[in-house]
Amino acid sequence: MSSARRILTAASALALASAFSGAPAARAELAKWDQAKVAALATQLVAATDALNDTFYKQPPPSVASMQSRDYYRLKQQVRHLRSEARELSASLGKNAGFDETLPIYDDLMQVVRLARETARGTFTTQDVIEKATAVRLVLNQLTPYYDADAVPLEPVSR
Repeated sequence: MSSARRILTAASALALASAFSGAPAARAELAKWDQAKVAALATQLVAATDALNDTFYKQPPPSVASMQSRDYYRLKQQVRHLRSEARELSASLGKNAGFDETLPIYDDLMQVVRLARETARGTFTTQDVIEKATAVRLVLNQLTPYYDADAVPLEPVSR
């Protein structure tokens, strides 16, 4: 084996070892906590999730023959849960709860968002529901940097 090849092999082994060593990777920084800004965003999120919930409820349920009724009712529950979590986050921030106190609420909210996005992929929704979901997504994308430095912005749900 040539010396250049041995150096390349050693460098590759070192790179793999450091990748799996459990050493923390460089993390992005959280946005500087701004209680008023985060609380205002949470208030906007409540308005957006209320509008989404109201619009979703006005949408006619799919027919049983469409094979989407289970997903529709699952998504309906997830939208209701999303609204509840948004209200909890906003109320806590309104009482001056900070990052540590509200992080678990935010984490629960984002778990519901991920579930709802997955369910929405297979469920027909009307254009007005899609518009309201977009409004929620846009507020979440502004709120996320205060809670998760490594999160990537939410994109529209692809079908």
